[in-house]
Amino acid sequence: MGATSRALGALALTTAVLLPALPAHAVTAQDPAPVATPSAGAPSDASGPVIVDPGAGATALPDLATKGWVLADLDSGEVLAMQDPDRRLPPASTLKLLTALTVAPRLAPEQPYRAVKADEEAEGNRVVLHAGLKYTVADLLHAALLPSANDAAEALARANGGVDVTVEQMNAEAARLGATSTTAKNPSGLDVEGQLTTARDLALIGRAAFANPEIAGYLKLRTVDFPGKREAGKRVVYPIYNHNRMLRDGFDGALGGKSGFTTKARRTFVAAAERDGRRLIASMLNIGGNTYTTAEVLLDWGFANINTLQAVGQLTEPTSPAPQFDRTIMPLPEAGQLPANRPAADAPAADAPTATGGASAWGLPSLRMPSLPVPSLPSPLTVLTLLMAVVVALRARVYWIGHRHRTAWIELDQWARAQARSARRPAPADRRPAVTRTGAPADDDLVGSRP
Repeated sequence: MGATSRALGALALTTAVLLPALPAHAVTAQDPAPVATPSAGAPSDASGPVIVDPGAGATALPDLATKGWVLADLDSGEVLAMQDPDRRLPPASTLKLLTALTVAPRLAPEQPYRAVKADEEAEGNRVVLHAGLKYTVADLLHAALLPSANDAAEALARANGGVDVTVEQMNAEAARLGATSTTAKNPSGLDVEGQLTTARDLALIGRAAFANPEIAGYLKLRTVDFPGKREAGKRVVYPIYNHNRMLRDGFDGALGGKSGFTTKARRTFVAAAERDGRRLIASMLNIGGNTYTTAEVLLDWGFANINTLQAVGQLTEPTSPAPQFDRTIMPLPEAGQLPANRPAADAPAADAPTATGGASAWGLPSLRMPSLPVPSLPSPLTVLTLLMAVVVALRARVYWIGHRHRTAWIELDQWARAQARSARRPAPADRRPAVTRTGAPADDDLVGSRP
């Protein structure tokens, strides 16, 4: 035991001599390197150190009950403070920001969409879409981003050509933004194995969302009218509200944001605010306290010390400009069929969203092959009806053949029975067998003949 203690003491002394001294004003000496290939396993409960360089005269950073967070300048991308920025955690509904970034550039706000039965059966929070009724993409974006409706997020994916197609595009968009530790498995953010992100990636996604004027406009809305079910020949319209309490309570300079909650992810949030010409963004995962109060405390501290804080990291810029799409309104497909996915255009569309602020590279030439015409396929209901008709016809044919065979055997059996009865019937008593004579009668047969 004594030898072990001496060895550990020597190792600690050697480490202290070799490591450089930390600056007096820094909590951590350096920004940890981003995780290139993060593990998908469940993280431990222990949180890493807060990384911040407040400078002289800065106030102390309040304790935040959050497992991973990032505070950054929305325009320059400079990270002002962070804790466990590369820890992979479930995103909950903050993933809907990535869904919006994927779908909004491809579909015009006025693009119609006809809800299907699967929209009515979505899990979790819903805005209540009615199968067969029409909605616009703007309606669905409002519902997905304000009250965080999962049915609207899935409907957006179907309007974009299908859930699987959209999830694949979401992962491609995350990679383009540099959010390489993010893996999307569905458009809503509901808990599913392997669907993870980091506070750093969430800040990148949020920064791109606020750089898109269309999405940023949605995030700042407090309430909007939404079309409901049809009654007495007319659509019922009712208001839906933004879950972001920072907007409702009038937080100073609030630009909007996106919150989320699931049993596995706990509370998550991306929020931005602007004061005196400076814009900050905060991304938080697995919040232990109140979602909005925690964000307000962090943003208030950031604005109070913005002139003394030194950058401790940098949010990466997108690896390439965002693809531009022809957002011409497409006609609705037949009932039961999904719309075709929108191919990228060769040239930027005039109404495509452009970058503002710090995320300067929002548009990107497409490398996708032009889409080929696909023949229209019958709806599942039509296919099912045809299959049932074929089954009924086959059963009728089998019954008819069997009936004919049974009838034939019955008739044959009856004939055989009749023949058997005829063979066993006795001859009448008064009937004598007829004598057949051939030729002339013999003399013996002549009457009165004598020898």
